Amino acid sequence: MNDPTPFDRLKPVFKGLAMLWVRWVGLAIGVAVLFGAYPPLGIIAFLLTICLPILALILWGRGLDEELGWSDVDDGPW
Repeated sequence: MNDPTPFDRLKPVFKGLAMLWVRWVGLAIGVAVLFGAYPPLGIIAFLLTICLPILALILWGRGLDEELGWSDVDDGPW
């Protein structure tokens, strides 16, 4: 039986993060349409837009480190 690769294990995480981002952006747009644009909602949408790709890169990097056999103990090849 083939074990799933780290990237295969991260696919559901990426999908879940994308759905979370879509919900928050949808909520921000919906509230802005109904009640007017409030600065806190704009800040939340901006942070999610910036933080989601960064979080995805961090998770991908950790998965790649695990696949290559690097750990926090030996601090990589350098």
